[in-house]
Amino acid sequence: MGVMLDTGPISRTELADRIGVTRSAITQMMASLDRFGLVEEGPARKGGRGQPARPIAVRGAAGYSAGISFSHGYLDAAIIDITGTERAYQRRFLQEPTPDAVAQGAADAIAAARVEAGIGDQELLGIGFALPGDFRVDMRLFQAHRYFPAFDGLDARAWFQNRFPERIFVENDGRTCVMGERLAGSGKGCSDFMAVHIGHGVGGGLFLHNRLYRGAHFNAGPLGTFFPLDQPRPSGQDLLETLRVSGIDATDFDRLEQIAEEHGDVIGQWCDRAGRQLAPYLRHVANFIDPSFIVVGGRLPAPLLQRIVTATGLPQQESPQRFAGQSPVVIPSKLGARAGAIGAASVPILSLLHQEPA
Repeated sequence: MGVMLDTGPISRTELADRIGVTRSAITQMMASLDRFGLVEEGPARKGGRGQPARPIAVRGAAGYSAGISFSHGYLDAAIIDITGTERAYQRRFLQEPTPDAVAQGAADAIAAARVEAGIGDQELLGIGFALPGDFRVDMRLFQAHRYFPAFDGLDARAWFQNRFPERIFVENDGRTCVMGERLAGSGKGCSDFMAVHIGHGVGGGLFLHNRLYRGAHFNAGPLGTFFPLDQPRPSGQDLLETLRVSGIDATDFDRLEQIAEEHGDVIGQWCDRAGRQLAPYLRHVANFIDPSFIVVGGRLPAPLLQRIVTATGLPQQESPQRFAGQSPVVIPSKLGARAGAIGAASVPILSLLHQEPA
């Protein structure tokens, strides 16, 4: 399943070669998956000898999951199918960013997203929540970002599980970002890469050896400690504060596209500075873990992410020859500001495929 998710439609012969089994074994595997409605055949491919090969692929409608991402004043919900294809996207505004308000907003948004996706009451594989902060003990107690004090110390998974019938998955928003990129974005098909999450802080995530890497204390990935809180830093919250100091009404991330059109000079200067700040640390981290590339994503619109990446001065495509100490390849997220909810929706799918705990 994992190989087919990465490659898209693939012939049985190619799939057998990729996973190292015989053609007859693949036929048996596909028959088993087909009985559960997990795979489908595509149009026949022409050009070879004999009968045209009919490629096989994961059937998107075999399963769906939902994801929730929230900020100070709004909440986003996405429903994706098992291939990572977005089927619905909804936004709800929050009076306050509390667990109760998020749970109610999530329930309303998911109900509307079900209608938009046309899936009715079909069972979801799970609901993922992207949380702004980190974890204290064994991914149970949440250590919230300072702008979300109502979530601090919360056993978030248990709390949301008591309010939803679907299986609940919780993860730090930086790591949901990297999981979304792995299933549905720039990291699709890549086993080793890093994501930078520009949100309320400077978060991030690592996908190593084809698994999400959480670390010994479940908090691997963030880059925020490189940037002191009392100085300008490449965080989304810093961008909002920079805009407010300039007299621009910037209450939350959902207004950034409009603000970029009206005050492109101010936002452009911030993006250039953020890119320059990130560049040396991306080099250092890349030298330690040697990722295929680094994706810059988070809560910002795609054009802003592209400008930040350009401002790093780092290459945006792989050179023909790779050698130790070379500058890392840095690319913008394909998911833009939708990365939060899509990433959260990716968590149940990837966790179940890889037999990871919720």
